[in-house]
Amino acid sequence: MTGKAKIRKQLEQQLAEALSFEQWYEVAQKLDELDGGLRWREEGETRMLHESLIREHIRLMRQYRERGRIADLTQVLQESLYRHLGELSNPDLYGVARTGTKLIVSEFLDEVRYSMNYLCDQREPDVSAEQKLQMFRDAEKVFGHPALMLSGGAAFGIYHVGVTRALWRRGLLPEVIAGSSMGAIVAASICCRNDAELQEFFEHPGRAHRDALHWLSPADMWRKGYVMDQDRLHHHIRVNIGNRSFREAYEHSGRTLNISVSPTRTRQKPRLLNELASPNVTIDSAVLASCAVPGIFPPVTLKARDRSEGGDDEIPYMPTETWIDGSLHGDLPQMRLARLHNVNKTIVSQANPHVLPFIGHRFEQGYRASLKQAASSIVHAHVASLLELTRNTWSSSVVRPLIEQAHAMATQTYIGDINIQFPFQPSLYRKVLSNPTLEDLDMFLRIGEQATWPKMAMIEDQTLVSRTFRECIQRLKERAGAERQQVEPIDSRQV
Repeated sequence: MTGKAKIRKQLEQQLAEALSFEQWYEVAQKLDELDGGLRWREEGETRMLHESLIREHIRLMRQYRERGRIADLTQVLQESLYRHLGELSNPDLYGVARTGTKLIVSEFLDEVRYSMNYLCDQREPDVSAEQKLQMFRDAEKVFGHPALMLSGGAAFGIYHVGVTRALWRRGLLPEVIAGSSMGAIVAASICCRNDAELQEFFEHPGRAHRDALHWLSPADMWRKGYVMDQDRLHHHIRVNIGNRSFREAYEHSGRTLNISVSPTRTRQKPRLLNELASPNVTIDSAVLASCAVPGIFPPVTLKARDRSEGGDDEIPYMPTETWIDGSLHGDLPQMRLARLHNVNKTIVSQANPHVLPFIGHRFEQGYRASLKQAASSIVHAHVASLLELTRNTWSSSVVRPLIEQAHAMATQTYIGDINIQFPFQPSLYRKVLSNPTLEDLDMFLRIGEQATWPKMAMIEDQTLVSRTFRECIQRLKERAGAERQQVEPIDSRQV
């Protein structure tokens, strides 16, 4: 082994053993320097970017900002942002160096942020804070928001806590979060807590209730038709997230929770439950339904707050319908999220055990990865076609619902714009349907954090504009409120 190879092996070992993002990044920089990644970042030339145009737009934004030419700055900012948005989202830009992409991308995004903050904070005689606030809100609506999507995964889904903790500590946790099955439990645990409570949750994850899964006796399995105690699971959900409705959780945390549930009737459609579509539905019933894996747990009737006479009772929601595991029909409901919440970027945390063996190669490079992708695509197409033929042949059979569920699982998409994946480790599959020990919990959280750190630069860059919009709108809200308070005393004297 050469000296360089030995150093690389040592650094890779240190990278795998890093206990924080800061440690990981320091080692990643050394590896990038060793492999030429830092030199690649400094070089502007690449076929993936229109370098000369980006540099021209940086120059114009800086010039107009320094000279106070607001109208010109607004125009070039809009033009450059939408002109380069597609190429800056290219995942290949983040496939060379561990610590980030071309430095010119960072320079461009920094200038976009400076320009947006300048337009937000610059006082204009003829434009009130309220008017500017509305302008920024309109622009944000056009641009869109990022969303975090947490897949199912049984015990593997605990790793979502590590993913979200890593994002939270870097200020990158989106306000829109969706979850299905185990991902629904984690998503609800986050969206039912305000910032102070969430900080406590991430600092002391071992305090969470962990006793969710309990096998029934063989006699009860035979009599009930499922194998695990749903009451135990419901208790686990209630202890960890409470019993708020979607609207109550949004008002408490400011985060928008979305939970996928699948129908038991073939004529019914899967639903994405949230504060907009189902504000009074109780989150614990939605999570319980999203976790109802057929054969493992029974279907669930959703519950909702009864607001008809100002009461606080729970009543059945759509009482003639029952719902099951959200990951069967909508593990990652990207289209519905985009329509409801104007989502322009999806960050996917994927931990489904049946998906992991088939998607890891999608993010690898080289001819071997290409061969795996081709083989996987062929197998996927054949399975989907076979299930399509089977469900048509058995259209009136009692097994039709099972075929429908298998077809839905085989044909849905399991990746998004930015993908964080639980590593495929066959030795861990024995833990899929077991309650985690404290050691297991720490392991799953560490896996989640370590899977997130290599994606951090991409997430930070590709959500920067959305985050800047959010910060500017918050400042303008405060300024508009202050302006209203200054006007009100004058109005009262006039009256």
